Amino acid sequence: MWNSYFGFVITLVAIFTLVPYLTALVSSWLGHASKVILVDNLGNNSQLLVGGLGVVIHELGHAIFAYLFGHQVTKVQLLNLDYRQSGSLGSVNHRWNDRNVYQMLGNFFIGLAPYYMCSIALYFLQKFLLRAQFSLTALTQLDLNTTVSLTNIFDSVLDNLKSSFTNASFGMIVIYIILTIMIASTGYDLSREDFMTVNKGILPWVVTLIILGSVLYILQIRVLVMTFSIYFVTFSILFMFHAIISIVLSMIVIKILGMFNFL
Repeated sequence: MWNSYFGFVITLVAIFTLVPYLTALVSSWLGHASKVILVDNLGNNSQLLVGGLGVVIHELGHAIFAYLFGHQVTKVQLLNLDYRQSGSLGSVNHRWNDRNVYQMLGNFFIGLAPYYMCSIALYFLQKFLLRAQFSLTALTQLDLNTTVSLTNIFDSVLDNLKSSFTNASFGMIVIYIILTIMIASTGYDLSREDFMTVNKGILPWVVTLIILGSVLYILQIRVLVMTFSIYFVTFSILFMFHAIISIVLSMIVIKILGMFNFL
């Protein structure tokens, strides 16, 4: 598959287009369910009171990536307190030049940005609040002859969480859980408009990957590219599993709070 030109280029396009799209899509489905549970159990205002931090990180992701890809950002509203009137908890309005390929392909990443921003935020919470010592030995010794199963990746995420909770103080664990709920309950929910933005950037991104893949194939550095691709897929799935665990945690806690009419 990697040896032929067409196999190499098609695989490269599939990995760097489908993997980020599908991992974000799965997390978004669950993230939307989490937001529904939040509203059903704690009321509409809980989207601000509980999930406000997630909304801010979500919109911040759009804004940062819009600036990175040279878009003209016309409005940034990280948190809309008057959401009942507009129907939007936050928004980022941006424009781009249809003749600028870099700006056009940027839409692919701008639309998916909240998924990565929330995951990075949760990573740093785990790192600094729980003083997590991430053990990714099995995942950082990958090569073309290594097979890493989904079970291995999931176990790695769980092992890191278990060791983090074991080593952290009770107070830090409570703060971590609270902040995780505030982020995961709303931050991962990518809207229909977000995916429409992603779709606008798919074609220029695919064309760019085809050109890049052709150059890399001619330069005969396939092994390096293949190794990097394996790392990318592995860590993308790891990010997704961590997001799923965080979202499920928030859903469980929200359900419990709803039983006691917390808000």
